[in-house]
Amino acid sequence: MEAAGMAAEEIDGRGCPVWRRGAPASLYISVDRDEYTCDAEGNAVYLVSNAEMRRLDRYTIEEVGIPAIVLMENAAAGVAEWAAELTPEGGRIVVAAGKGNNGGDGLAAARRLSSRGFSVDVWLGTAPDRLTGEAATQWGALQHWPVRIHVDDGSSDWRELWEGADLIVDALLGTGLSRPVDARLGRVIDAINASNRPVLAVDLPSGLDGDTGRIMGTAIRARWTLCLGWAKRGLVMGDGPRCAGTWRVWDIGLAPKGPERVGASRVRMIRKEEVRAWVPERPYDANKGHYGHLLVMAGHARMWGAALMSAVSAYRAGAGLVTVAVRGDAVPPWLGIHPELMTAFWNLPEEAPALVEGKQALVVGPGLVRFDGDVSWLKALLGKVRYAVVDAGALEIWKEAIESGWRPSAQVVVTPHPKEMARLTGLDTAEVQADRIEVARRVARSCGCTVVLKGAYTVVAGEDEGVWVNPTGNPGMATGGTGDVLAGVIGSLLAQGLPPGQAAAAGVYLHGLAGDLAAQAEGLASMVATDVIAQLGPAIRQVVERG
Repeated sequence: MEAAGMAAEEIDGRGCPVWRRGAPASLYISVDRDEYTCDAEGNAVYLVSNAEMRRLDRYTIEEVGIPAIVLMENAAAGVAEWAAELTPEGGRIVVAAGKGNNGGDGLAAARRLSSRGFSVDVWLGTAPDRLTGEAATQWGALQHWPVRIHVDDGSSDWRELWEGADLIVDALLGTGLSRPVDARLGRVIDAINASNRPVLAVDLPSGLDGDTGRIMGTAIRARWTLCLGWAKRGLVMGDGPRCAGTWRVWDIGLAPKGPERVGASRVRMIRKEEVRAWVPERPYDANKGHYGHLLVMAGHARMWGAALMSAVSAYRAGAGLVTVAVRGDAVPPWLGIHPELMTAFWNLPEEAPALVEGKQALVVGPGLVRFDGDVSWLKALLGKVRYAVVDAGALEIWKEAIESGWRPSAQVVVTPHPKEMARLTGLDTAEVQADRIEVARRVARSCGCTVVLKGAYTVVAGEDEGVWVNPTGNPGMATGGTGDVLAGVIGSLLAQGLPPGQAAAAGVYLHGLAGDLAAQAEGLASMVATDVIAQLGPAIRQVVERG
């Protein structure tokens, strides 16, 4: 049976999928991201750290009273279920098992897969007498099933074993890794990757840091990852998307009140159902006044396109009225193309604040060039409107204002990309990317705003410390103007009355989904920002319409 997104994969002579390396398939092949945002029962997916996951396990075992072996059997059931979906009937599955609990999950899954009629090999990366606890129990049970067992002695990378598999199940390390992979296991991981056989990782690709997504020397490049209990943050940061492929969450029986009881931070994936609930309805007697008036402050004439894309995106996202404030008095070139846009004119910074009067929301920054002088004009703007998106050229001005101790009366959403976030925080870009969730959370808390840290798996952090991670979007959106489109979408939702956290989360989800639809229509290499605008309507329709 083909998994979601299989259309982009090659098929070998035995009818098995072969992953073409180098592209994180989970980011763009499928436009239906429900598999990332909810578990099999439709519950929200939370992203936890390694330490939080250990506390959740202990709470369920020690306080709730569910034995660890039960959790392991539940995990094995999920692994076996997905592995069976991904493998031809009667096909050969090789389970690579380590010595810890992740290995125990793999051993239990091997037993279940054998019972389902698959040809199963188990590769054990340690001497059997070194297994302890539940893993040792699973090893003993496995001896009563007809599986082929291979115990590693360090003399080989077992290349022929991996190359003969229809599916490899990676149960080597999971989240138990705290230091770089040792040379012996590293050779095996490299051989598995070199085999080009499809890999299903158990909980987390072996060699990947569960907190940061950093590769610890070397790591499994999985085609699929089954997260056990809760998803791990490393899946959406660093090299996580590249290593994990398509991922799902499997309920292993952890107590649902666990995150609250152990003090787990609130980081979760944005769900389509949430966005559907947030998008304003359109009653039969609606008029344009119900959906707000947005002001987009256009910058330099040679970058008018940035403001234009923000403004058109705002209309496509449902704003009732959109005015573009143009610097200078030249007639903007878009009037004949987009006559629905209203236009205002300004020249001096002190003229800007009057333009925002009567508007429900503001987008400032796209195409903006820094003015000489102080930041009083931006302070005045953000004192006359309820909601604002601060983007691009306005971010440096906003930073200077914040550092002076000023706080706006407006509720602000800032939308930096990683390089802009580095300038805002004094970090370098690599440091921002290494801990995107915590960097965004710190800025939101310290500045009293909502932060949208753009990039793969965009992070939305509210000043209340709640964090959303966006599952939609693709590498084709790494092109000029897509950030301006996002600013317009978020500004539109703010003008329609959504609070900043919801507007930002819904905005990035719809923007990314429109990008996914554009990628399907135009291809990753050829799509441009206006292709994303063109798909905003279909994206909203896909979310709002049930069925």
